[in-house]
Amino acid sequence: MNYYETLLIIHPALEAGRLKDIILAIEENLKNKAATILSVDIWGKKRLAYLIEKQKYGTYVKLQFSGSGDCIQKLEMELQHNANILSYLTTTISKSDISEETSDLDTQIAGQSRESQTVIENEVQKTSKDASTEEKTEENVEEVENSKEEEKTEESVEEVENSKEEEKTEESVEEVENSKEEKKTEESVKE
Repeated sequence: MNYYETLLIIHPALEAGRLKDIILAIEENLKNKAATILSVDIWGKKRLAYLIEKQKYGTYVKLQFSGSGDCIQKLEMELQHNANILSYLTTTISKSDISEETSDLDTQIAGQSRESQTVIENEVQKTSKDASTEEKTEENVEEVENSKEEEKTEESVEEVENSKEEEKTEESVEEVENSKEEKKTEESVKE
């Protein structure tokens, strides 16, 4: 007889009663295949590292049991056909890796539902903080870009004004030179 551990990720939308039904059905299937359930540990609802079937969260459940290799194939076939199981992984473990079951299934489900609600609330708060920080950053970038555009506009206006002043100055210098030449011409005509 070998020892196995199966980690299940169950759909997060299931209520406590439905979650218990799924776990009990899996236990019953294993018992029908001559396997012995050693422990059931509900880890609770956790954020997934990546989306599985468009879900951000999943309820993790660890089952440890002993049985023949034949029962694994039948169990995996049933897990594949269960739409509420997002993912699963079965591994062989040694007898020393078996963990003791500290509380019954009802107690674990009740405790994990409170913890998972807290985790979800914390994630929502974190997401909203990140979103507000991102909005503020975008606003700051826009302000900097707008101030740069205003500076460019002011520089352009100054350049235009300076070029107008230069033209006026050039015109004044020409007028002065022309008036001097006219005076010289008048003086030379008088002589």
